[in-house]
Amino acid sequence: MTMPSSTGFLRLAFDGFHQARARLGECLSAHGASADAVAIPAAETIYWGCVLDEQLTSDGGYKTVRGRAIVDVMRGARWIRNRSTHALPLTVERTGGLSLPIQVPITIEPVVVCWLRADRLPPEPPKYVDAAGRIAYDKNFADRPVSDPVEDLAQWFANEHGRPGSRLLGT
Repeated sequence: MTMPSSTGFLRLAFDGFHQARARLGECLSAHGASADAVAIPAAETIYWGCVLDEQLTSDGGYKTVRGRAIVDVMRGARWIRNRSTHALPLTVERTGGLSLPIQVPITIEPVVVCWLRADRLPPEPPKYVDAAGRIAYDKNFADRPVSDPVEDLAQWFANEHGRPGSRLLGT
């Protein structure tokens, strides 16, 4: 069996990220999207984003242009990826809409699926505590619509794809 080249792995991760992101968008736009339905493509999108970032960090040029903001988003992404894959929690929730009892004045918040705060997720095993990752997650993901940090990552990867000398140019 032949193994893909490193460019092939990058293409796989780049395509995986964008395909999972498309599935996430489909779930979010479906009428009555549930947190259960959104959780799978959200976790998959974050997984592929982390894989892509981890593969690209072996490139000195990539490390040089990666700004503090995207490093912080990626640290939060890795934290929630690890929580999603090791503890299997539901990492998102549906908010907004009508709830009972109805009180006056009535304010109807739009229905949104948001990332949960870190304190609402199962604790990390003591051996794998990542306090900085948890802080980065709460700062960049928690209580935000699921698509917001995903779009931050998509914009970052699009910028990287167009950067002269990027290993993503061939994908």
